[in-house]
Amino acid sequence: MAESCGKHPHERGIELCRRCGHAWCGACLVYSFGPKKPPYCMSCAMLAGGVRTSATLPEMSRRERKMRLKALKEEAKAARDAELIPDPEGEPADDMLAADWSTPWWEDRQPTMAD
Repeated sequence: MAESCGKHPHERGIELCRRCGHAWCGACLVYSFGPKKPPYCMSCAMLAGGVRTSATLPEMSRRERKMRLKALKEEAKAARDAELIPDPEGEPADDMLAADWSTPWWEDRQPTMAD
């Protein structure tokens, strides 16, 4: 997931809430029906359990949640594929990574007129 948690912006969202459809970190999710079923965020779990009469976020339609989850999965797959594709030239893009540091720079240097 590319989105951050709704409550903890410094954490990555690992799953979408089954009711509101927002991304949440592992600490903010409740797997009420087991690990194989979509989880609830804390606010929506309180609503579903009958503890609260309203949730902080509105319910997202099932179609909208599915489209959002599909888009996030495609984005994650594209990011993974981009990391796996090697550079066409076979060399790292960064000059610092391409440098050979096995010998000191002054030993590889060609003599100049000043030398």
